[in-house]
Amino acid sequence: MEARTRELIRILRHGDDVPSEALAHHFGVTERSIRTYVRRANATLTGIVHIANHSNRGYSLVVDDEDALRTWEVGFETGYTRALPQSNDERVSYLLDDLLSRTDWITSGKLAEILFVSPRTISANLKEVEGVLTRFGLTLERRPHYGIRVVGSELKRRICLANTTMNLITGGGEATDLMLDRVSHCVDEALRAESFGINSVAYQNLLVHIGVAVLRLRAGNSIPFDRERLDKVRSDREYAVAGHIARLINEAFDIELPDEEIAYIAIHLMGKQIIDAPMEGEADTAISDEVWNVVSRMLEVVNSTFHFDFRGDLELRMNLARHIVPLSVRLRYHMSLTNPLLSDIKRRFPLAYSMALESATVLVDAYGASMSEDEVGYIAMALALALERRRAEPSKKSIVVVCASGMGSARLLEYQYRKEFGAYLDKVIAYDLAQLDRMDFTGIDYVFTTVPIKRVLPVPVREVGFFLSRDEREDVHALLQGGKFTSSALSGFTSELFFPHLRSDSKEDLLAEMCKRISAFEDLDENFLELVYEREHLAPTAFGDLVAMPHPITPASVRTFVCVGLLDEPIDWGSHPVQAVFLVSIARDVDPPKDFYERLARLFSDERAIGELLADQRFDRLLKVFEHIGSEVEGEGK
Repeated sequence: MEARTRELIRILRHGDDVPSEALAHHFGVTERSIRTYVRRANATLTGIVHIANHSNRGYSLVVDDEDALRTWEVGFETGYTRALPQSNDERVSYLLDDLLSRTDWITSGKLAEILFVSPRTISANLKEVEGVLTRFGLTLERRPHYGIRVVGSELKRRICLANTTMNLITGGGEATDLMLDRVSHCVDEALRAESFGINSVAYQNLLVHIGVAVLRLRAGNSIPFDRERLDKVRSDREYAVAGHIARLINEAFDIELPDEEIAYIAIHLMGKQIIDAPMEGEADTAISDEVWNVVSRMLEVVNSTFHFDFRGDLELRMNLARHIVPLSVRLRYHMSLTNPLLSDIKRRFPLAYSMALESATVLVDAYGASMSEDEVGYIAMALALALERRRAEPSKKSIVVVCASGMGSARLLEYQYRKEFGAYLDKVIAYDLAQLDRMDFTGIDYVFTTVPIKRVLPVPVREVGFFLSRDEREDVHALLQGGKFTSSALSGFTSELFFPHLRSDSKEDLLAEMCKRISAFEDLDENFLELVYEREHLAPTAFGDLVAMPHPITPASVRTFVCVGLLDEPIDWGSHPVQAVFLVSIARDVDPPKDFYERLARLFSDERAIGELLADQRFDRLLKVFEHIGSEVEGEGK
């Protein structure tokens, strides 16, 4: 691909507006392949040149840094650039490896010379490097006339190295494979002898971390460990297993792992588990009061935010608690597990993933470290199981029946509903229309009335005859078995709170602008914006696929609503770029419609639907997309 990039640059250097078909003929490929070549060339040479497409006129070369381009061309002719990183991501990985491995200073100009790119390109890459370092508690120090260097503990350096990419161990290739094979042999033998089980994802992470430890020790970099913490780790079973691994590593690599390094391996073994039953031969995980309280707070967040009450689900509590014991170790030491099912989880269980993302704020607060999407995905698996169990056994509904002819008629109506639909009902409350103003709708799912109710109620309302017709009886059966009032979830969207074609430089400015516009239409608490910022401070609300769902950390409005802001260009949201913002506010005293969050979660995970909305930023398009999502939800519920 490098040769094609060089040839493409050479052709465009000597011709303006070269047609796509001419390039396709020159390379002997299709015009579609030419578009691929152009994308890769633009990614490789960011900050040096970019290739512009002028629709009908063809392609032209725009030079951003002439000196850097000449340097790159010279390097290519000598063959040197082929051994260097070519893409933006490759350069970021290279720079992380370089800066984490050195203790001395180096200038950005020298790095630009090494990588044959412009200083501006290096500057942009270093911003990304800083973002990665920050996640692991490291900083990039700058000093005039000296340059830059990474500042942070040896432990954090190692964890960052191991989590960035496995190729950072030795630069990849056969040497890496050989080292990992030797480490793997030692680990396998020790785990077998100690009858200690470990899942495959954590196993791979452990190999990489031990490989990094070997290389860092050989370079004279050891991990400091305070005596009190070391003594505590020594009392755990994992320390004995780590000691066995260390003895075999010492023999294989002719080194001596000190007690601190053994404790480091033990910590990795403590953080080895994911949601699962204990492996054969293992005792169940001990669950402390601290972990049990964390789980309780997570379920409180899910209940208060999504109005799904799992607080009495013992199986879910146990699954989460068993998972959080090792997860707390990983969070404290900034370790992470990859999740090979993450994309499938986000696509198939969007509601569970949304719940996991929100409940993860409790873990951030408890353990002082942000969670990766991979870890959020594991939490979502437990919540998805709980949701599936709930769907398999639909919860009974609580309803109000309303009549205008006095309480006697209302009681008769109540009797009819209990007789006909008793299998699906929990509470049936009879009310005369004149008494309805005194009704507390907490815990009520639906209202059935024989007379028009001329005011808005906080739950869905269905008008029926005093004696149900056959069609009405079938409709009510379908509803109580899991159907939905299709208009209920849509009630949170209004054209007044739909703002297309917004422009903003930051999420803070955008949220401030949206909240200002909302206040013209909705009754909000005075600190509404501060509550939204407070939630964002705990963890970004971006879902990926250009979507974010900011919201106040506690209910702060009279009415449940969704304010939609669509941008012409994406902005940085901390963890993902975002272009579609759904600012959600749940009413203080009234539950949202039952299907509200499920529909939102489905919409957020539907890349095509979001793409359609961003391409056609009209309120009618939003309603059509949302109704389509709703029909899918209802179809699955029947």
